[in-house]
Amino acid sequence: MSTMKNRRTIRDYREARGWSQAELAFRSGVSPSTVYNWEAGRFEPKASQLRKVALALEISMDAIDFEGEPKKAAA
Repeated sequence: MSTMKNRRTIRDYREARGWSQAELAFRSGVSPSTVYNWEAGRFEPKASQLRKVALALEISMDAIDFEGEPKKAAA
C-alpha cells in the first residue's frame, strides 16, 4: 500500500520537472492537446503513450496515478 501513497499524476511529475505541457508532449511524441486532455481527465494514455511518458519523466509506469479521473482510453 505504501506504493499507492507515492503515486502522483502526470501533471505532478511534469510540474516537478518544470516542464510545460508542450515540453512533455515533445519528449513523449504526442501533441500538446493530448497532454492537456490527459491532465484534464478526459482520457488516459494508451499503453504505448504511457510508456513514452514514463521514459521521458524517468519514472515507472506504475508510479502514475489516475485515481479520480475518468477511465476512458483515448481513441
